[in-house]
Parts: sequence; C-alpha cells; structure tokens
Amino acid sequence: MSTDPVAGYNELVGRNPPAALEQAAWLEDAFARAGITFGGAPMRAFLRPHFVTRDSWNELRDTGRRILETAARVARQAFGGDVARLCAWLGTPEAEARWVAADPGEPDVVLSRLDAFLTPEGPRFIEINSDAPAGFGYGDRMAEVFRELPVFREFARSAPVSYLPSGPRLVEAVLGLWRRRGGTGAPFVVIADWADVKTRSDQEILRQAFEAAGVRCALADPTGLELRGGRLLAGGEAVDVVYRRGVLSELVAREGEVRAFLEAYRDGAALFVNSFRCRISEDKAFFGLLTDEAFAELLSPDERALVARFVPWTRKLDERRTLKAGREVDLVPYVLRERERLVLKPAHGYGGQSVFVGDETRPSDWEAAVREGLGKPWVVQERVTIPEEAFPVCDGGRLAFEALKVNANPFYVAGAEVGAVTRASRSSVINVSAGGGSVPTFVVG
Repeated sequence: MSTDPVAGYNELVGRNPPAALEQAAWLEDAFARAGITFGGAPMRAFLRPHFVTRDSWNELRDTGRRILETAARVARQAFGGDVARLCAWLGTPEAEARWVAADPGEPDVVLSRLDAFLTPEGPRFIEINSDAPAGFGYGDRMAEVFRELPVFREFARSAPVSYLPSGPRLVEAVLGLWRRRGGTGAPFVVIADWADVKTRSDQEILRQAFEAAGVRCALADPTGLELRGGRLLAGGEAVDVVYRRGVLSELVAREGEVRAFLEAYRDGAALFVNSFRCRISEDKAFFGLLTDEAFAELLSPDERALVARFVPWTRKLDERRTLKAGREVDLVPYVLRERERLVLKPAHGYGGQSVFVGDETRPSDWEAAVREGLGKPWVVQERVTIPEEAFPVCDGGRLAFEALKVNANPFYVAGAEVGAVTRASRSSVINVSAGGGSVPTFVVG
C-alpha cells in the first residue's frame, strides 16, 4: 500500500468496488441512525475521511488558535475600545450593533470554528466562525462511525490514525466559565436555537455530551423562553447557562418573538456562551482590519508576521488607496482589474451566500457585484488556491474517484486540544448549506 495516506486509502477502496458501494450505503444508513443529519437527511459525506499529517495538524491547530485569540484581543482594543466606532467601521447593522455593545465581560469567544485551506506553504485562514458555530457534535459522531467501516479498519492496521473529540472539552469549557463566574453545583444548560434549524441533530449530540457529564441539558427554541423574576425560564425551570446556537442576525430579525431571550442576555439573567461580543472578531471585514496597514499598531511584530503569513490580504470594499504587497493601489480599480486573483463577499453573510470567486465569475458580473458592494459592508480577499484531493464517490450505483476541493475546519474550545471537521465539494464555495459534504478529520502519524 502507498505511503501517502490518501493514495493508500483510495487504493484499498478501489480494490473491491462492490464492497465500496455496500460500505457507502452502510455509511449513509449509519449517519441516519447516529443522528448525523442535516435538515433531517443524512449528512452528505464520502467514503474516505480527511487525513492530515501530524506536522500539518500541529501547525493548523497552533496558528489557528493564535489568530483567533489575536483577533479577539484586537476587537477589544481597536478604536481605543470604542465598540460603537468599531461596529461602524465594520458596517455592523445597527440592530446587531446595539446588542454587541452590551458587555457581559470576557472571554468574548469560548467556542469557534475556523475555515482554512491547507496549502504547500502552510494553512491559510479565510474566515472565523464564532457566532454560533456548528459541527462539534457532528465531527465526533462521524469519527465514531468511520471507525466502524471495514475499509477504515483495514487502513488503520497499517497507519497510525487518531481523532481528538471536541464534545468533552466543550462541556468542560462551558462548565469552567460557569464556575469562574461564581456558579456552584451542576448548572441547568439550555442549547438555544430555532426548533426547525437544519443542524438540530448536531445540538442533540452535544446535549447528550452534557448529560453524559452529569449536567442537565435541554434544547430550547428562543421563542419559547420566558423572563420572570430576573431569571430566564425554559419549561418553567430557571436556566443557568445558555449555549447559544441562534445567530445574532436571525435573533434580531425576530426580536419581537425572542424579547425575553435578548433581555435575559442584557440583564445577565443567565450566562450566555458565546456572548454577542464574539460577533465582532468573526466579522468577515475583521480580517480587513487585521491585514490593513492602517491598524498595524494594534499588533505586535510577531502578530503582524503571523497574520501576513497565514491570513490572505483582505480589505473592506471602499473607494480608497491601500497597500498590496508593499505597493500602493487604488482599491476599486485594482479589484476590477485583478478579478481572477480575488474573492468578493458580503461581510455579514454565511452559508456561502453571494460569494463571487473572481476567476469563476464573468467580468460583467464581477463589475456589477463590485458596484453593488460599494457603500455596503462587503469585503474583497486575495484568492487562495484551494487544495484538491481525490475522494471515492459512490453515486448512481458506481464507484468513482473525484478531485474535490477541500476546506479544513479546526475547532476552537477555550484554547483546549480539540478536533476538526473537513468539508469537500466540487464547487469553490465549500459549504454544507451550499451542497458540499462533510467528513471527520483524522491525524496520521
């Protein structure tokens, strides 16, 4: 078998196509039984997990942690700590900015997920997702299921593979913050999100993780919570900790329906993880601040070097002059001229919506998007070459090996050692909501 883990695993799969088809069908059924579903259907996946070498994993984990923690610190210090000015610079919608301004105290980010491409030069981080990140439960449960695949077991007999679960550390991080804030005993934890959210099963897996640790935990829709006597109530019972999975933009869009939830946050009626302050450093425009020469004094020399190496050049889409590779450019003409090297996206979008990949966008459509984005919170980012790997794909009763674009997503849990998931897609916009698939990330070596 090949010493390259990808080639070696694919070789095992290809030796027996009928068995591969059977295992792919089993995997889909196992996902359904294990609750690895998205919108009620088994999460789309592939017969091979993602393999990362030990050295690549260490760099991905360590640099991701440093970038996230640097961003969270800078978010507290930019504009002299004036959060209103920072939100104005970022273009944060006013309905969100007034809740971001409420400050329950640090840490602003306890849980997060980073989006990265693993390039030959090292990881390149294109986004941070701290406002209700999903996937912790999915990743752990997928790894458990993959370990049962005959082809995976055969591969693991000759290659040292490991997966570090995230769920137990997530529970520890939430409980640790609860205790540091003066909480005693075991709290009542509510995982709060809409009842019909597509990632409900991910939350159910985490609810089970809390219960396994002896912590009472329930899933609750924010519209069903009450505020009474200074306490937030779920089903008539006082809530101690809210593990927030509803994103801020959706909560403020339904503010009249979730008034008790928002007022409980404002009044400190329960501990909220993450706080709404996490919204600042995860803003897509925030990488524009980290990489912009105008804000260089906010970073130490080491941090500037870190950002320059691992974060692609990013700018808010404005009529201005700025530096690119040490040379001053007029931003809008530069963006129009260098379309094939850039990506354009709304700063406050998610789920892969309205992302324009320059070399896959017609010049006329690109120009229209640039004109549309001017004066709005949009960002332009240097395009990173997306890595591709061959995955076994079983569609239509046949086995094929397809080159898919790969996006590694290491989790962040209060700086602890946790795992990752990986998304793969035929499209350059790699997102489960946009039709991609998800697999667990195993470290080899």
